[in-house]
This record gives sequence, structure tokens and C-alpha cells, in this order.
Amino acid sequence: MSKEFDIAVVGSGAAGIAAAVCAARAGCSTLLLDKNNSPGGTGGFSGLTTLCGLFDDEGNFLNGGFAREFADAIAETAPVKMGRISVLPYRPEKFRETVASFFLATPELKTRWETPLANVGVKNDKIISLNGFNVSAVIDCSGNAEVARQAGIETLETDETTQASAVIFPLQNVSREMLTPAAAAQVLLPLARAGFPPLNFQPNLEPDSVTVKFTGRPEQVPQLIEFFRTNIHGFENCSTPLKKLSAVRRGGRMIVGEYVLTGADVLEGKKFPDAVASCAWPIEQWSADGVARFRYLPPKTNYEIPVRALRAAKIKNLFMAGKTISADVDAIASARVMGCCLATGEAAGNLAADYLDSLK
Repeated sequence: MSKEFDIAVVGSGAAGIAAAVCAARAGCSTLLLDKNNSPGGTGGFSGLTTLCGLFDDEGNFLNGGFAREFADAIAETAPVKMGRISVLPYRPEKFRETVASFFLATPELKTRWETPLANVGVKNDKIISLNGFNVSAVIDCSGNAEVARQAGIETLETDETTQASAVIFPLQNVSREMLTPAAAAQVLLPLARAGFPPLNFQPNLEPDSVTVKFTGRPEQVPQLIEFFRTNIHGFENCSTPLKKLSAVRRGGRMIVGEYVLTGADVLEGKKFPDAVASCAWPIEQWSADGVARFRYLPPKTNYEIPVRALRAAKIKNLFMAGKTISADVDAIASARVMGCCLATGEAAGNLAADYLDSLK
């Protein structure tokens, strides 16, 4: 493998997938690094089965381009309503297969797995190398601003008071309908009375299955499943196929960019002349005790994300997408969802390619 690349992308979740594919499609030699052993991130491996942030409150796609292309590729059913906004149910296996097919069709893209970020070299306000590779531009899609952290760049940060972790897992062999508020309430009430941390149910395309988002700890899941089996009609034979359970943090660090997107921008549906993505997802915050707070945009409203929120303020050739965009703790609680991550990932990939063109 070459030791020189035009663009390095760090992190292979939804944002990193979009950034790497779009940078490579623009003709740039692109390296994708990830500490895990394969691509997919939260979308492919957390147990999540709904792609959020694709639609407005009337069910219309908010972003074209790669976000629409990827959604069309993984879709096996129509969108469904979750609260006031539509989401796209999907199978994690299909998500991973789709990523693999995009990578296979992108010859300018090279990958390195099981490669934690290390040795970030900075010179004259530019990143010049990482992990022993010489690079001309970098896109941080790590979800936790790892490039910025190692380069000593200013970041903002969420914590357990606003973006607490969740354990996401499928439950199989569930013989009752669970996706209406009334049906869920019949199950959630006895769980609360038994003292379990809050959870919610989400669509799952596998037969007789439902996805659980649990705000407790991974080690509490076996006890939770046993309670389901013993006390809840329709769950007598339920089980999860996952052998390893882990808590997934909803947010992390955000890089300070040329513009910091704010919660006020989100709630007022702010538009920007340099917009590169749109989103209508509510500000969704979760406290450490599992209490959710949703702040919705006005009906028929979406906000935009400016290109300045994808460019680092202090490093000329550092760009960001997904959960690392320049946003405060309120704004990232909306913009962190996968549909928006796909859109900002594409924008960051194109932005990095345009930056390199400007140097010629």
C-alpha cells in the first residue's frame, strides 16, 4: 500500500462511509482508517435497526446525493412513523452488505482495519501525516473527534447528562405487536414498576422481532430478558441473538469549526447560504437516569448545516462529518442521527476534494 494519500478519513460509521466513498469518487486517493475490524459503525454493529434523519415530518427525503443512494440501497420496506418523524427500518446485515458493495465499486478507496489513530503530525496549521501515512487532507468521522484530540485542536463535548449511552439489541420470538404507543405502554409500565431503567421499542424487519433501546447497563440485559419471559405475555420465548452487548454513546466530542451550529439554529429552522445538508430530527437528549427530552422543530420545518460547520477553525486541511461537526450540545443532539451523518459525510468528502483542487 502507498504511504501517500490525498485524503485520509478516520472512522467508518455512516459519516465515514459517505466521506470516503465520495472523496474517492471525486478522483482522490483515499485512505479509510478504523480501529474496528470492518466498516459499519453504529449503523452496522450496534443492534440499531432504524435509519433516522432521512425525512421531514411529511415523509419527504431531505437530502439527495449519497444519503438517498445509500437509503435506496438498504431499503426493504417503506418508512414508518416513529413519533412525529418517519424512519427507515433496515437489517444490519443489509447495511454491512451495502457498505461492502460501495467499497468494492470504488477503486480509489483503500482501507486499514484494526488501526487505531496514532502519530498525527501537524505543521504550519496543516495535518501532514497520521499512522505513518503522508496526507494532504483529513476528514474526522471518528464520532469522538479523535483527530482533533491528538492534534491538540479545540473541541466541545457532550456528557452523560445530555447524550447518555444506550444498549441496543434485538429481541426475537416476540408474539405480540409492540410498535404502537398503546401496545408499548402495556409493557413499559410493569418494567418501570419492577425498577428497570427506561427503554423503548423500535421496528425490526426480522419476523417476530423487535429492537430494544435500553438505558441500563449491558450486564442488566439478561435480567431484563428473564423478566420479559416470566412476566410479559407474548415474550415467553424471547431471546437476543447477540453474544456481546455494549453501551453505545449517542454523542461525543465535536470539533470547533468556522461556525458552531446551535440548538437555536435547529429549533428555528435556520437556513444558510452555504448549506450542505438538511435535517428535521428533533433535539433528542437523554440524561444518565434514562429520561428523554425531545424538542421538536415547528411543523413543516427543517434546518440546514453550513459548510463552515464542516471546516475546522484552526487547521486548514481538517474537515469533519457526522457526530464531530461543529455544533453545540443541543444541535448535535439532532444532527448526530445517521441520515444527517450520511449527508455531512458526502459534503465533507467533496469539500476535501475541492480543497485539494484549489491547491493545484
